[in-house]
Amino acid sequence: MGGDDLASDDEFLFEEGIIETSNERGTAISSDDNNSVASGDVDVKREVPSSKSKKRKAGNDQPSASSTKSKMEKQPTSSSKIMIQAGRGIALDSSDAQAMFIGTVYTHSVKLTAAGAGATGEEEEVTNNNGGEEGDKPIQPEKFLFQPHHFYAPPSTIDATTAQKHHSNLSMYLRQSGVLPSLKRLKNWKHNNSPMVIVLTLSARRSVELLQQLSFLKLPVAKLFAKHMSVGDQVDLLNGDGGGGKGKKSGRCFPIGVGTPGRLLTLLRHGREANGKPGALRLNHTELIVIDCHEDSKGFNVTTLKDTVPELMQFMKEGVVGELERRKDRIKVALF
Repeated sequence: MGGDDLASDDEFLFEEGIIETSNERGTAISSDDNNSVASGDVDVKREVPSSKSKKRKAGNDQPSASSTKSKMEKQPTSSSKIMIQAGRGIALDSSDAQAMFIGTVYTHSVKLTAAGAGATGEEEEVTNNNGGEEGDKPIQPEKFLFQPHHFYAPPSTIDATTAQKHHSNLSMYLRQSGVLPSLKRLKNWKHNNSPMVIVLTLSARRSVELLQQLSFLKLPVAKLFAKHMSVGDQVDLLNGDGGGGKGKKSGRCFPIGVGTPGRLLTLLRHGREANGKPGALRLNHTELIVIDCHEDSKGFNVTTLKDTVPELMQFMKEGVVGELERRKDRIKVALF
């Protein structure tokens, strides 16, 4: 149900052992942490006793039943706060921190998906389904590691105030120096099915907000979310078949596409399994993947909300990872 305006009290990262609870902000941990068990169930961690508990044990001082009950009742609130803090502000963090955070979420998500599907343990290979050259070496997404160079890093000359301003409006963010290789190429985009910029959002409502921000660029933007448009209409849009009148092609190429993870994943797969050809949405020419880290009313964003994380990471696995491997520095991920 990714893309609907839903908020969940389930802390995806905390439940799956992705977030350590040893500090106030929360810290992403690697998938091979010895104290966590990667499985479809809730991860079990070895509890590290605090200094207070050590003193209590040394003095044989047992806590009262009322104090124990009080701490147990407060624990879910604390866990939720830690999980939210782990993803909060990640868009303004360094590319090193972003690579660690997204990489950790991706690794756990891939493992959980494989476990849920009854994987045999064999490594999955993904062939080039994005419209690239035939004969490209198969990609093994489970082995992929996100690195800082995969992410856009703003120039060191940009101060915190300016960076915050850039992240307040998507059109302003895309116009800043270094985000896109060429603004001129964005305005004269000539590739069907593969927008130069693809933006992944939390919900259809958030997508509409970003469309309003992008209107300042005065460029056509493909609406790739489940609101007022069917999958078929969006396929036609990407193919350049829509908007040109009955039986006519519009010939329009969209330099920017905005959508929710669920619908983007559907379009990525559309027609791919039936004939072995690339899907309606392809990333073979895409140069920037923008993950919108806007928070909902409960402080969750697209990278931490349980309704969107699985589809977001599956989209990264099936579409983005292969392009990052094949095209190296010609495609970037940016957290907005």
